[in-house]
Amino acid sequence: MNHRTLFLLSALCLSLSSTALAQQEEAEPPLANGIVARVGEVEIGLQEYKDFLWTRYGKRPLNQLIDHVLVKQAATDYGLTLDESALEATYNERLEPSMQGRSPEEFEVLLREAGQTMEMFTSNLRIDLVQEQLLDQLVLATRVPTDDRIQSAFVAKYGDDGVKVRVRHVLVMPHFLRAERIRNGEKAADIKPEEMKAAARKLAESCLLELQQGAAFEDMVAKYSQDQVSSTRQGELPVFRPGLYGADFTAAVASLPVGQNSAIIESGAGFHILQVMERTVTELADVRAALVTEVMQAAPNWQDREQVLAFLREAGKIKLW
Repeated sequence: MNHRTLFLLSALCLSLSSTALAQQEEAEPPLANGIVARVGEVEIGLQEYKDFLWTRYGKRPLNQLIDHVLVKQAATDYGLTLDESALEATYNERLEPSMQGRSPEEFEVLLREAGQTMEMFTSNLRIDLVQEQLLDQLVLATRVPTDDRIQSAFVAKYGDDGVKVRVRHVLVMPHFLRAERIRNGEKAADIKPEEMKAAARKLAESCLLELQQGAAFEDMVAKYSQDQVSSTRQGELPVFRPGLYGADFTAAVASLPVGQNSAIIESGAGFHILQVMERTVTELADVRAALVTEVMQAAPNWQDREQVLAFLREAGKIKLW
């Protein structure tokens, strides 16, 4: 049998199979009203599907729907309307990351595998964005500049008790020295913790001596400091909060004059020599009015939204079966 004959037979079989399949599909009656699927001879009704969803997911989707209703009602009460241009811009911003670099066709295939369509996905995305925008508007419309909120904003901007400092340090770390020795071929079991601690302190003492002899702080950071976060910033900590590196470190920051180097301070991280670069003291009364404006105009976050939702749920007349 030659290749031409094989090709013709294959084409004939394919044609017959397609015809049989088409006849079978034509013979099958369409789904009746209230039937969502047919598996062989078994039909699955809409109510059966609802019961399955209820058993699987409980009231969670219902509560989500209730939240949407509550937010729309509250938005109407406050006379709030959607900013359609902002909604469209946010939609486009969110859609692209959701696709994770896939083409629309690839993304649609992925959605179908998960039991969704592109229409369903985009519809749900828009529903969520409408909810988010209306919630943000409600947050701003109902926000009150409480003392607690103003105090939190004050601390975030000006530091605890209005004291904000810029701090830099040299940090010599025993575990860093240990890692170096392991990389150089020593066995970890042979390296004693107390030996590494003594070596770190000795390096810190050498650093302090050089500082006392007039060495520039930034030069000592480059030579001695093993803190990867601050060493690229000439030793400056990105943020200092009381309690960072322990009580002794905090006390030194509070008491040191600006520009003066500390003695060696031990913490759980290692041995520090620190310097207060700048100390600014701000009185709450002097900035309160500006803080009120900032608090009232601050972009809502998820906590703000949850607080508004909690209030709406409590105030709403909700009854579940």
